[in-house]
Amino acid sequence: MAAPASTHALHAVLSPAVTLVDERRALYRLGLDLFAPDAELSDNLADHPIVRYEIGRALAGESGLDPARLIEVAAMSVRDVGIAVAADPAAADVLEAPLRIVAPPNTRPQPLTEVDGDRFETALAIVAEGVRLFRELAPAMAEDLLGHVSMLAVMKRETSGGVVSASTRYVPGIVLIDEPSVPMEVAEALVHEGAHEKFFDMAITKDFLDSGAEDADYFQTSWSGARWPLEQTFAAWHAYSCLAQFFLSVGAEQLGPDSLLAKASERAAEIGRWLLVHERDLLGDARWLLRALMGEATDSSGQGLAPSEVDDPPGVAVSCHLSRDHVFRLSSNVQYRRSISGRVVAGRQANPPRIYWLDEDAGWAIGQCGRDGTPQKFERLVLRATGEWQVGSAEVRRRLENAFGELLLADLVERTPEKEL
Repeated sequence: MAAPASTHALHAVLSPAVTLVDERRALYRLGLDLFAPDAELSDNLADHPIVRYEIGRALAGESGLDPARLIEVAAMSVRDVGIAVAADPAAADVLEAPLRIVAPPNTRPQPLTEVDGDRFETALAIVAEGVRLFRELAPAMAEDLLGHVSMLAVMKRETSGGVVSASTRYVPGIVLIDEPSVPMEVAEALVHEGAHEKFFDMAITKDFLDSGAEDADYFQTSWSGARWPLEQTFAAWHAYSCLAQFFLSVGAEQLGPDSLLAKASERAAEIGRWLLVHERDLLGDARWLLRALMGEATDSSGQGLAPSEVDDPPGVAVSCHLSRDHVFRLSSNVQYRRSISGRVVAGRQANPPRIYWLDEDAGWAIGQCGRDGTPQKFERLVLRATGEWQVGSAEVRRRLENAFGELLLADLVERTPEKEL
């Protein structure tokens, strides 16, 4: 078995952190486009955990979307200590959702804020030192993970119910920690929950899990007997893998009383072995990351496999026969966004809306169908793509037939013979 590479290096193979964050922003901006096409999200708004929560609820069909609400929640004041820390006296109300979701039974966690005076300032100083310590001990890992943590909130110890640190995919971007006593508690929490936040972003932009994950086998931990569904199992394995790597850097630093660092490697190995047995329940990018971090992402020559070489289970090829006279236009109520990576995410209004990450050819094809409804003749698109792609027209035609087959199946474009226009 080959030695595994570092977590941050493998993450960068899938997508550099700055690219992954931009793809996530494109997805949330698309969500806003579908409900409020005249509104726009700055990077700060697109990263805000409660803004993302509100857009996520709308995309899940749970509620409508009020753009004014997004501006309102983003006005909550924070203190910047290398990471934005919730400081506003209204934080308990604004952050009600994540506080409620992570709360143990019969508890109601409350955040420390500026109204708590010296107690808040003391906690803030420990957080600042914890962020500094993380960056000092593991700078590459910190650079990789902290871009996915948009906000941190410190819970009052007497209200937290023993929660050491927590995050939730329903309110991505925020990390909640118990009132810390030493900086290493903060650093470890940022590794643990930052790994989860990284996973949340990969799960919504890459090929990680599909709806079949809900019916997959459960993993049972040897250390507590808890049973986890596949998504939680993969997220835990990923976090323990990051913690195990971080533990190699901590040296003689004082650990927190609830530290998992010494147990991380053993637990990551246990979960990873189970995931390898059940890897067919994962999609290609998740299987590649699993094999790579477990030291098994190699081909017969011992060379590392690229993510594209770990294929998803065979599916039904989508194609259609198109004549030179077919004409395409964007379907009504369809929006799309292109990220800095060139990847395109598209969606159409439904209840709930349908969202699709498009492959390169389909992303190019939908980009030719202007938002103004101007029809595009297939033969003209073949000529244009032949010039841009620098491949033969027969290959271009085949690829465009596949691309438009995908777009038609998703009802993202409409096809009309020219004579019917």
